[in-house]
Amino acid sequence: MTAHKVEDHVELNEEDARSGRTGMHLRYILIASILLVVAGFGVVAVLT
Repeated sequence: MTAHKVEDHVELNEEDARSGRTGMHLRYILIASILLVVAGFGVVAVLT
């Protein structure tokens, strides 16, 4: 990460600043995947 102090704040390049947001999307995908797997097991349990 390349950050440098400018007067009273810190500046990052755009790629570094945006990289922190990708974790949110992965979190939502992971939660949705887990819910689908749990729902799948529930359907199988009901049908057998």
